[in-house]
Amino acid sequence: MASVSSLDKDLRNMRLGKYTPQAANEVRTWIEESLRERLAAGDLLDALKDGSALCKLANLATGPPGVRFKQSTMPFVQMENISHFLRACKSPPLNLQAHDIFQTVDLYENKDPAQVLTCISAFSRKANAIQPSKFASAIGPKSKAGIMSPQSTGGYGSNATSYGRPRGASNTSTTSSIPSTAASAAGGRISPSRLSYSTNSPVNGDTKSSSGAVSSWSKKVDEGVTTPAWNIHQYAAMIVSSGTLLS
Repeated sequence: MASVSSLDKDLRNMRLGKYTPQAANEVRTWIEESLRERLAAGDLLDALKDGSALCKLANLATGPPGVRFKQSTMPFVQMENISHFLRACKSPPLNLQAHDIFQTVDLYENKDPAQVLTCISAFSRKANAIQPSKFASAIGPKSKAGIMSPQSTGGYGSNATSYGRPRGASNTSTTSSIPSTAASAAGGRISPSRLSYSTNSPVNGDTKSSSGAVSSWSKKVDEGVTTPAWNIHQYAAMIVSSGTLLS
């Protein structure tokens, strides 16, 4: 059995595997085009580590008063800059979803580089929506109609329902054991005269309607005209022929 530490290591490696050079370059290009300035050469996370570029993006998207930041080599100040950016992401008009936002250590300590890319990608889409004149493009593929693909936004694909029940579905079987027409108008109670069963032969001489339902009348000509003549034999026959009511 795998230990907890080995599972944590596997999960971290899986997350690190999603931080590819191609994805990092796409994010870098978008940031540089939006800010109209070049980021420091080298790894993207190192270029964003002081938080200043992120705060500039936030101010460009939200407008005045924006967030205050300082360019500094001090770790505390740099982490504070990152926190300012994250706070802006959570606030109007951006209002990013919680699952899109990274934590300060994900960037500053390289805990989850892939989540940093996810956050900036989500930021780009929202910024493009609210400030299209300042953010001419967004990160991620687009459909022919110009709408962001659900896969790129963290949503479900077109066949997402094949992995489980549709959202809001019941845990019970989708096939009812009692026909829907069996519910009477009086409070949804079951009307014995309307129950239909799969058997095609009479039980103990009971008559059935043409639809296969057990009739509560002793004569076909009286069906629906007179008061049904219930007796214990008919009721017992219906219970036995039903099967589903005994389960």
